[in-house]
Amino acid sequence: MAGAPFEVWPDPVEVLPLTRIYQRRARFTRRMDVPSLGFDEAVTQLGACGLQQLILCIVKSTESDYRFQIFLSPDASRVVACLGVAKQRARPARTTPD
Repeated sequence: MAGAPFEVWPDPVEVLPLTRIYQRRARFTRRMDVPSLGFDEAVTQLGACGLQQLILCIVKSTESDYRFQIFLSPDASRVVACLGVAKQRARPARTTPD
């Protein structure tokens, strides 16, 4: 709505494999210390949505430190889930030698 560039996948995607993919991505994101917004909640919503297919969208805002993945119902009438992943990994804390 604020004019951020976005991309909508042309074909719906099966929910079950999509849920598994995003479960793995959530674990990887945590392990790599990549900041995210709503990742675990989105995975839960995908698993509980009761739909067989979803439409995927990605929003690549230049004004945000995050990229957003949006999961829409097959008719694009509602948002099923949304998550944000930081564009850059969190920097490790600096340590000073003793």
